[in-house]
Amino acid sequence: MVVSDLPFPRGTTRLSGSEIRRLRELREQVKVASVQLPMQVQRQLLALLEKSRPWKISPRPVPEMTRGEVIRAIRWRLGTVPLEGVTTAAQFVTQHRPRRRPAVPAPVPPPPRSFRRRRS
Repeated sequence: MVVSDLPFPRGTTRLSGSEIRRLRELREQVKVASVQLPMQVQRQLLALLEKSRPWKISPRPVPEMTRGEVIRAIRWRLGTVPLEGVTTAAQFVTQHRPRRRPAVPAPVPPPPRSFRRRRS
């Protein structure tokens, strides 16, 4: 395979070391967070990643898939998306991440009783 055969646009610039680190960190964050998303949001994320790919062909609609297939497709597409697309995906995941309920504080136990014997 020759570099000119790759589907990337010709004017693509190379990433610096810090941009590559950022790309890897964001990919990992999206990969981990995508598992916790509801199925419908995962499908939206997959469609977003499909649109972000640098190919010249138009993105295909997301077919019916099981949850595992959607997760695998998200992970695969994350490896093909440039930094801008991964940044957009990370923002999408942050917006749609399920909110955790605030932790209910544990009830405060009563103070310990003294076991001293009373004198009569």
